[in-house]
Amino acid sequence: MASVVRGALRDNRALWAFGVLAVTWLAAILFAGGFGSVASVRYLVQTASFLGIVAVGQTLVVMMSGIDLSVSAVVALSAVVCAQVAAGSGGTAAIVVALAVSALVGLVNAAGLIWLRLPPMVMTLATGTMISGALLIYTNGSPKSAGIPLLDALANGGVAGIPLATILWLAIAAVAVWLLHLSRLGRYAFALGTSEPASRASGVPVPVTTLAMYAACALLAGVAGLVLLGFTGTSSLTMGNPYQLLSIASVVLGGTSILGGRGHLLGTVAGALLLTLLTALLVAWNLGEGLRQVALGLLIIGLLLVYARERRTT
Repeated sequence: MASVVRGALRDNRALWAFGVLAVTWLAAILFAGGFGSVASVRYLVQTASFLGIVAVGQTLVVMMSGIDLSVSAVVALSAVVCAQVAAGSGGTAAIVVALAVSALVGLVNAAGLIWLRLPPMVMTLATGTMISGALLIYTNGSPKSAGIPLLDALANGGVAGIPLATILWLAIAAVAVWLLHLSRLGRYAFALGTSEPASRASGVPVPVTTLAMYAACALLAGVAGLVLLGFTGTSSLTMGNPYQLLSIASVVLGGTSILGGRGHLLGTVAGALLLTLLTALLVAWNLGEGLRQVALGLLIIGLLLVYARERRTT
């Protein structure tokens, strides 16, 4: 594992992401009051955990030249299912059911890619749209509340001043680093991202790899939905909306190629922290919701352009 970390830091793409994060954090401390306090840092890493968990899963599929546009719907699905089941069966059963349903969505996505030969963007967008419609019919647009002590502790508790949500995120990231960089399944995913025809010819089990990676991506979106449910106490149909495109942006800003086959998960961690920090900065500057979305989009485009230029010159 240590060799993987050293390799990521030697890779200028991941290192660039951490450098931009450090510069942005310094600018926030200098030009926006309060960002240097312990409470502010704790809150930022706590809220970054929600995006970060989704982004870890997104990295798994992007590495194999895929994409998952259903993650926002799965975040909401997991929270709604958990809140509903908890009302009659208790918190533990609700968590298990919600995670199982989330993983099932990933398997459905992968099945569409493998056997229907649909492009990842089309299949996952269709799946997410159907889930959102089904949730709207089921809930009639009304939020579902749930008080589950385990999720509340996970979302709002801490150990030695570190939020438990952040510890969970980093633990998930560590497992994903092992999966991608030290396991056979990870080597298969990188091979698929480089060239699927060559991978098939080399004996890579494409169906198994695709099923595993998309199931893991959806499962992690479900985990994020559960942590968000614990954080807010309420599930809603739109709670996952911010994480769909931001999870993809975290992956790309972290140095992973959107075409697959190249990148480091540690860079995704930096990307999630960076986007959370930028969002907090825009809120601190009292921009309205519309202006924040426009400004954040422009900032992401600017960072990606700078990143692309940096790659061409190295």
